[in-house]
Formats: sequence, structure tokens, C-alpha cells
Amino acid sequence: MRRRVEPTQPLNLDSLVDIVSNNVGILIILAAFMALFALINPRTQAPSSGQPKEAAPKKILVPWSHPTNKHQIFFIVEHDRIQYFDMREFFVSLAQRDPDVRPTPLTVEQKGLRIRFFPVTNQVYCLRFEPKPGQGENWLQAQRPGSAWQRVLHRYPAERYVYFFWVTGDSFELFRQLRKDLWDQQYEVGWKPTAKDQPLEVCNGFEGSTTFEPQ
Repeated sequence: MRRRVEPTQPLNLDSLVDIVSNNVGILIILAAFMALFALINPRTQAPSSGQPKEAAPKKILVPWSHPTNKHQIFFIVEHDRIQYFDMREFFVSLAQRDPDVRPTPLTVEQKGLRIRFFPVTNQVYCLRFEPKPGQGENWLQAQRPGSAWQRVLHRYPAERYVYFFWVTGDSFELFRQLRKDLWDQQYEVGWKPTAKDQPLEVCNGFEGSTTFEPQ
């Protein structure tokens, strides 16, 4: 007896196409999301041995002026030499003045420097520094033990003093070396560029004295 075989149902190609299309569409959507996520959160990859490393960012120091309660001592840096304005002789001469005499201009001569004192009142006055040519030390001399620069560092510590410099256009490189050396030792430093033959003055009791604040 022959068995009757039922005919199989034909394969629905439209359904197969729909399934494949849906799967491909999901993969495309996932790929798009992964690409977008990679752009938003890029991964930091370690450079290979043959790939050059990126340079570290450089620090930029912005010299903002700020007030201080420390005392100021003054220098001039010109012709690649540094000269300290030693005020001891000036203050000795000032202390010897008769306090009952009306204040008058005073000139104090010392080695390598002339200091002019211009009083306005007993509390307000101006000082003008006139360095003599050929004075001071160059960078190599200043680094030697027992140099004038080293004696100044020992006498005027960072906890109590601000170092202020007038700097001529031919000596900026020397000043940068001095400033870096002072910053490394936690000193506060102020400075002002000066033109040739420009008077070096500082006044007490005027608003202009704020120009000598550390930076």
C-alpha cells in the first residue's frame, strides 16, 4: 500500500528577507552608537616603541603684582652685571641729621653708588640711585662663595625681604637667571625695565610706590 506524502509548504522568502534586514539594521545602529561613544570618550592608548611621545605641556608663569609686608632691597642689572644698593651708609647719614632742622635734600656718596634723598615731609620722601660705571658682578662672579651677591642672600633672607631689580635692555638674560635662582629659594622678586640714563627712583608714601611690589 502506497503511503501518501503531503506536499511541503513553500519557503516564505519575504519573511527571510525581513529577518536579515532587521539584523543588519541592528548591527548598523550598534556600530553607529559605538563610533559616537568613541568620539565622546576617546581611550588613551599607550604609544608604541616606534611612536613618538607627546611633549608635556609647558607651565606659563604670569607675573601678577601683589602687596607684601616685607622690606625691599634694590639692585640694578646692566651691562650683564648685578649691583646691590647698599643702604647702610645712607641710613647712618640720615640718622645723624638734626631732627629739628627742616628736611633738606641729602646726597650720600659711597663706593659705586650715589644716593640722593629728597624729603617732602618727615614721612614722605623719594630716593634716587645713581650707580657709577663698572660696578657690580657678572653671573660667574656672583655664584662664587663670599661674593657680594652671596653675602646679600645671607644677610637678607626670603622670610623678610623682597628683591627688586631695575633691568636694562642688555641684561634681561642675566636677570632671568637671577630670578630663577631666587624663585627656587622661595624669594619674592619684583622688577622694572629701565632705559639708558633713566633715573632710578623709589618714593615712600605715594601711590606710585606700588610699582615696586613683587610679582
